[in-house]
Amino acid sequence: MVAQMTDKVILRVGGKAIESTALFDTDATKSFIDLKLAEKSGFTRYDKPKEVLLAVEGSNAYIIGYLVARVKIKGFELPLEHVFGVIEGLCHEVMIDMDIIEPYEIILDAREKKIKFKRYPPTIELV
Repeated sequence: MVAQMTDKVILRVGGKAIESTALFDTDATKSFIDLKLAEKSGFTRYDKPKEVLLAVEGSNAYIIGYLVARVKIKGFELPLEHVFGVIEGLCHEVMIDMDIIEPYEIILDAREKKIKFKRYPPTIELV
């Protein structure tokens, strides 16, 4: 079952902290950030954009680069940095997807309409 919810996040890139509302989406495998927000913090641009299919039928986009950031969710900074693909014109400034949701066991509680962690503080098991 696909679940989607929004919540506040903070991305830390170098000395900059960017606060935004993120879409948490269990239907996607990779996390993304919109170009306008990525430009505020600095990102690495690809020599040539790479076309990708979005989960919306008949919709394509171009990944134009990537951003490496620390991620803070519900007041907890995740222990590892994460790579966000940079796409122009996303429907949300930040999309947190299964590459972050799954390893930190983030729960999208539809009944309470809240984002939760299975474990506090959020940890990741490295095997």
